[in-house]
Amino acid sequence: MGLAISTTSFDCAIDDGLAHIGLNRPDRGNPIDGEFCREFSLAIAELSERADVRAVLLSARGRLFGVGGDLMSLVNEGDALPRTIKAWTADLHAAIARMVRMRAPVVAAVHGNVAGGSVSLMAAADLIVMAESARISAAFSRIGFSPDSGSTTTVTRRIGVARARRFFLLGETLDAGTALSLGLVDFVVPDDAVQGEAERMARELAAGPTEAYGAIKRLFSETLERSLESQLEEEARTLAAISRTEDAREGVKAFVEKRKPVFAGK
Repeated sequence: MGLAISTTSFDCAIDDGLAHIGLNRPDRGNPIDGEFCREFSLAIAELSERADVRAVLLSARGRLFGVGGDLMSLVNEGDALPRTIKAWTADLHAAIARMVRMRAPVVAAVHGNVAGGSVSLMAAADLIVMAESARISAAFSRIGFSPDSGSTTTVTRRIGVARARRFFLLGETLDAGTALSLGLVDFVVPDDAVQGEAERMARELAAGPTEAYGAIKRLFSETLERSLESQLEEEARTLAAISRTEDAREGVKAFVEKRKPVFAGK
């Protein structure tokens, strides 16, 4: 067992290359507030720089994955509300950007309802396993707010601009089948299997070629911003760099020797 972090918002422990973040305020629906934003930002900063983190599993305890922003904390803010929002999002947005860009793949296990900023937290994962009974809600416009938490990027990259705009404008709630058909989530499984399947997948990734995974994540995050020629050159440059890694050499050697490769994550 490696690093262990216990905060008021979540628990985090590293075991055999897998960092498991478990949102841990089930009595309140795992809300996003200032405390969560600060603690999550510090945790992701740590995990994104650790060589022993080769995959991340994000899950939640209790009946709900996450209700989004903690409205009870905001209701009495009055004229101070804009300053509070900027303070919260400064930490949360940095954390989400680092989570998206870290080399380790992130798997989310989603159950219950997911709403507001928690949708973006979910959508920032590389692979999402969703329970059959779960629901995803775009809650912002229903309370007179616009999206934050990277929602207009993380959700858009999964389902496209027009469909994401509709989702947020109409404040839609999507069932698991619809979310899967749109590409907002990657897998739908029975409710009692979601945690086990997500962990199985995350542990498989934790035993994989971590540098190659990081390169795949980065290439796909940049593909819409580049011309075809620029992206092709970046693919060539990245592959050349990855070919120097121990894992790439092990992968080729194992293929020639007709055996399963044993990757070290470097």
